[in-house]
Amino acid sequence: MQIAIVGEESFALGFRLAGIRRVEVAEDATAFAEGLSTLLKDPDIGIVIVPQAALEHAPGALRRRVEESTTPVVFPLGTQHNEDIRAQIVKIIGVDLWK
Repeated sequence: MQIAIVGEESFALGFRLAGIRRVEVAEDATAFAEGLSTLLKDPDIGIVIVPQAALEHAPGALRRRVEESTTPVVFPLGTQHNEDIRAQIVKIIGVDLWK
C-alpha cells in the first residue's frame, strides 16, 4: 500500500521531501477533484492526504465518497485541531483507541 498526496505544489513539497512519490499536483478545484477521484480508484493506494480546505470546497458527491471510503483512507490536514483522523480510525478498526 502506498501513501499519496493531492494538493497544491506548496502542500505537496514537504511530503515529497519525506519520500512520498505518489503526488497529484492540483492548483485548482477541478484538478483537485480529478486527482482525488483517480487516487480513490487506485487499488495500490492505502492513504490519501489532502488539504482540508480543498476537500471542503470539493463537489458534494466527492466529499460523500471520501467519507464512506475505508480503502483508501483519506486524511484531510488543516491548521485547526482535527477530529477527522480519530473518526477515520474508529471507522476502520471499529474501536475508539482514546477511550
